[in-house]
Amino acid sequence: MDIRDEFLGRIVHGRSFAEVGGLWGIVNEKVSVALQAGAASATMIDVTLPDAELWVAFRQRIAEFGLPPAAEIARDVCSLAQEPDGPTFDVLHCSGVVYHHPSPLVLLLAMRKLTREFLVLTSAVQQEEIENRHGHFTMPPSGVLFVPALNPEERLILSTYWRENAGVESCLGISEPVPWDARDFGPWWWLPTPRALAAWCESCDFTLVAQAPSWNGNACTLLLRAGRA
Repeated sequence: MDIRDEFLGRIVHGRSFAEVGGLWGIVNEKVSVALQAGAASATMIDVTLPDAELWVAFRQRIAEFGLPPAAEIARDVCSLAQEPDGPTFDVLHCSGVVYHHPSPLVLLLAMRKLTREFLVLTSAVQQEEIENRHGHFTMPPSGVLFVPALNPEERLILSTYWRENAGVESCLGISEPVPWDARDFGPWWWLPTPRALAAWCESCDFTLVAQAPSWNGNACTLLLRAGRA
């Protein structure tokens, strides 16, 4: 079972649920998973414009499962969290977003404002040791890689790793350099180690309940409780 589904299955029954940034690819959305696990309500929050085809595809997917329509919020979650009377949810889910976000801690703080009880968060993570025919790359367990700082030799080592060990042909920023742009949510800007990812979350007022690797150790999923232990 997908570890994200397992974590959601533990906590979502009878609770309100929202997913942040789940429209990309559609088949990876977890609104349908939450509803099938007994969520009391479900909402998709995504920056995609409301008239985009992705929203249509999302509605069709939910309907194909025979599930009730989900609420839709076509907004940037960071701006949504700044509203004094913004929505809150018992359970929040976010996967594949934080390492693309130019300001990951701003994103985590925004999600904390929207989370009443639990956040399930998944991110690509940086291996501490990578060695291949192009060289050796080391990251301390507490480290976070700022992708635009890579030199050409480091980029070659990492792009080869992600292509050959994770099957990722193109990861903008690693497979090819991208100029820094705080408005661009496409490139891979940051890659934390699993320890650093958990520390990010703890710094933003979450308590780590459980974590598990996925994608051959190239991603990490955290089950987090809102507030400090």
